[in-house]
Amino acid sequence: MQVILSGERVALRTACNADFESYLRWMKTGEWLKYDAPWDNMSDFTSPAVAKERFTKRFLNDSSLPRQKAIVCLKDDQNKPLGWVNRYGDKRFPDAWLIGICICEDEYLNKGLGTEAFGLWIDYLFSNSTIHRIGFATYSLNPRMIRVGEKLGFIHEGTDREIICWQNKWLDRLHFGLLRREWQAR
Repeated sequence: MQVILSGERVALRTACNADFESYLRWMKTGEWLKYDAPWDNMSDFTSPAVAKERFTKRFLNDSSLPRQKAIVCLKDDQNKPLGWVNRYGDKRFPDAWLIGICICEDEYLNKGLGTEAFGLWIDYLFSNSTIHRIGFATYSLNPRMIRVGEKLGFIHEGTDREIICWQNKWLDRLHFGLLRREWQAR
């Protein structure tokens, strides 16, 4: 396990085999499941072997720089994973990445740790690449993620209105973006 970046209270690090038990629990429980596209069945593991394969593919086999994923942990307890950050893209737009974050340990929600971790992740990605733009999308049912984006200087770029009906309520998907020059000016 290697620390990628440390902040005041959280750190981003590489994943390790010991994180698997937390990952397995996260896929079945936690408040985060209500906000991160809950209509996608994240807990459809047919066996621990399938879960282990997904964990290995998702976290342990990531050796690219800048990293595509990192584990969020407390700065003072790097053995306790809290969730993860990630990045992904579209081959058609090589100068733009999308990012995400999940804080999966309920007792660490609403403490600003996600905002700090997301800020570290953005700093890491811009500092270790020539990427021009970083963005994310979230749904109207996730006011915390909207607020994180606003705090970190993201611009609300558009809304897909009433894109999905979930539990008898129409939800919007909101798009946010941050350009390199905006990140440098903060």
